[in-house]
Amino acid sequence: MLPKFSKITLENGFEIYHTPLNLGSNVISIDLYYKVGSRNEIMGKSGIAHMLEHLNFKSTDNRKAGEFDSIVKGFGGVNNASTGFDFTHYFIKCSSQNLDTSLELYADIMANLSLKEDEFLPERDVVLEERRWRTDNNPTGMLYFRLFNHAFIYHPYHWTPIGFIKDIENWNIDDIKEFWSKFYQPKNAFLMITGDIDENSAFELGKKHFEGIENRCEIPTMHCIEPEQNGAKSLIIRKQSDVEMIAIAYKIPPFNHKDQTALSAIGEYLSSGKSSLFERVLIDELNLVNQIYAYPMESIDENLFIIIAICNPGIKAKLVKKEILKLIKKLKNSDIDTDELTKIKNCLKSNFIYSLSSASKLASLYGSYIARGNIEPLWQLSDRTNALTTQDIKECANRYFNKDKSTTIILKGIK
Repeated sequence: MLPKFSKITLENGFEIYHTPLNLGSNVISIDLYYKVGSRNEIMGKSGIAHMLEHLNFKSTDNRKAGEFDSIVKGFGGVNNASTGFDFTHYFIKCSSQNLDTSLELYADIMANLSLKEDEFLPERDVVLEERRWRTDNNPTGMLYFRLFNHAFIYHPYHWTPIGFIKDIENWNIDDIKEFWSKFYQPKNAFLMITGDIDENSAFELGKKHFEGIENRCEIPTMHCIEPEQNGAKSLIIRKQSDVEMIAIAYKIPPFNHKDQTALSAIGEYLSSGKSSLFERVLIDELNLVNQIYAYPMESIDENLFIIIAICNPGIKAKLVKKEILKLIKKLKNSDIDTDELTKIKNCLKSNFIYSLSSASKLASLYGSYIARGNIEPLWQLSDRTNALTTQDIKECANRYFNKDKSTTIILKGIK
């Protein structure tokens, strides 16, 4: 049974959610979501949402850069943030007595962020270094980035949230200010207060700090729809690497589609744990790869079911591709046995229960659905998991694992 939440909406459109959990612990999670991610960027200005994740911890009209972090650490809290394709998430985990101060910090960056050029320029260098570390100098990171570059030709999922390196180098402070002005407004954000705190305190303090913040402008509507893919895409890239790697991806529907449950089950069956199909065959029996992952992306718009494999030394990615496709064909043509289906369902249920085990995990779960615009699939998840059949999984594999909707990237070492 999912914990219940209550909600209020302020006159400026800002939503506040409260969920009581772990009563007696004196621990709360305070999560601020902005409904903006790399999906809201345009070609030539990629990566700005991620950049603003960094800049939101810089100075405001009331505080110097670094004060946000020092205040949170000063009262024993933990804070961080992340930027994805569809939304940006900030959190503070602390004792309930620090709710008032935490909300004042959040409201201050929403209303009074300075965005000074002398803070922007060095932070842009930090982001450039992050891009080099995670992508340009990391074969797996480059493989992942290039996968999206080629799977999507029009939609902003064409790039991952870090953005293209030349875009990062060429941002200016006006680009950042324009993006912030559009998307970092009360009506494009919501607050989750989860844990050992009463509803009245949560809502009263939320209203105190956020109801006076004004919206600046209309929020741009997103209209990009990826053209239908009409044939398989295949690419070889070269990067300094001791082993070959391969990524295979198939187009799948948005996060709120009913087939996402079966796609998650397929991810579990293929690569979750030592007894999964890919691990048993490709790692243990054939000794072809040392790591392999398979999972669906659950996004606002059509995204990908991704398979990534790191080959063993001397093994060709072309051979691994052949064996992966043989196993996918087996999935499409054979029934998963009853015991295997039971195990898959139990793993999905276990993952779900784990996501309810703490205030921060629950806030992340609820927040991810609300930020993408629909929490209904979450209420249906347990029933859909229980109702899964082997036929559902087979039909789903046949529906989406279509060669003409696939993108394959092979990474080889530099000759």
